[in-house]
Amino acid sequence: MKKIIFIVLILCFAFSVTAEERVTQLGLHPFYKSRNLQPADLKIIALDRAGDVKMGFEETGNGDLVFAFLEQIQMADIKTVEVNPGDSLQWMMFKRGRKVMVKKDVIWAGKKPMLAYNFTIFRDGKLYEFIVPKICGNISLKSVSDVPAPTCVLKVEPAEAVPGTPLKIDLCGSQNMVKAEVTVTDAAGAVIKTMAVTPENCTAELNLDMVGEYMVTAVVWGQYEMKSPAGCEIAVKVMEPAPVVAPIVPVAKVNPLHFLIEGGPGLLKGTYTGMIWARAGLLFNISPDKLDFILTLGGGIPVMGDPWKSFFMGNALLNVHAGPAYVAGGLGFSTKERVGRKGGIDLVGEVGFNLFQNDDSTGSIFGELRAPIITKDRPFENHHKLLLGFRYIF
Repeated sequence: MKKIIFIVLILCFAFSVTAEERVTQLGLHPFYKSRNLQPADLKIIALDRAGDVKMGFEETGNGDLVFAFLEQIQMADIKTVEVNPGDSLQWMMFKRGRKVMVKKDVIWAGKKPMLAYNFTIFRDGKLYEFIVPKICGNISLKSVSDVPAPTCVLKVEPAEAVPGTPLKIDLCGSQNMVKAEVTVTDAAGAVIKTMAVTPENCTAELNLDMVGEYMVTAVVWGQYEMKSPAGCEIAVKVMEPAPVVAPIVPVAKVNPLHFLIEGGPGLLKGTYTGMIWARAGLLFNISPDKLDFILTLGGGIPVMGDPWKSFFMGNALLNVHAGPAYVAGGLGFSTKERVGRKGGIDLVGEVGFNLFQNDDSTGSIFGELRAPIITKDRPFENHHKLLLGFRYIF
């Protein structure tokens, strides 16, 4: 018999814990008397009935929520809704006389929907949805939901750079972001720059012109001004640029001394007798492609016999370049080319043009005038020579 009574008591207790409170009529025990409750009256309730509100929240076990409720209801977005038959509420506070009382696990069991005001209160990452019937002002909690907390994911590339290098700040991996702020501080902790970032523009560019160590810190805000945890920061180093080492270009050693051979036809004055001639010698580059010294020695053979005879000649010339063209001048000597004449010193002038040129050889054509000087009894009209020659330098 005792066991049966004990089991019955346990069942009654369990039933009383899980039983739902069905409410079919409102207005008998109003929390706030008003024939036509308006949204503005909810703010009055928070001000004039703050003590009663506090007692009700403590009775429900939500005493730590009352201050957020009293503060946020002044700015809450209050909407008019219908509570349909069968809709449930976690609890409803009301007044019986002067005493604040609470019913938990309430179900609206009226025949018709009831008009009520709806608004939300945020606290510690949770969103509390409230219902306040217009007919009685009984503050009721409909639901509690978690608000996704924002997370900060910060990237800075590159982490090491030289002054003036653009740094890309990336917060695109952050979750539940409504807005964000990036702060850049130097090694002493002084703020260098702050930048606002949004989900639509989740990257930013940073330029640092001074060498040093910097810290890039980001704070991400989510809904209801929720902030991401601390620690979203990356160190950045700006270093002196590495010295630029000019590449060593191997300079080809150019041999300034060259051999040459030259020759061709010519005319000997007297009766402008034809001849053929040839010389060999050396060319020294005083200034490559600009100025040369030429030393040659050779001879000529008249095409006619007596009184003409073979002779020797040589030159010491300075050769000036003007692109592929060149002009040379200097002194030479000639032995006698005819019986009854003298050899002697000549003034030599040349005008020529390079036909081809590469690293190893040059070929050119030129004209040469040899005019007698200094030596007596060698008049110009009988002792000058005209030469046309091809020169090969190697």
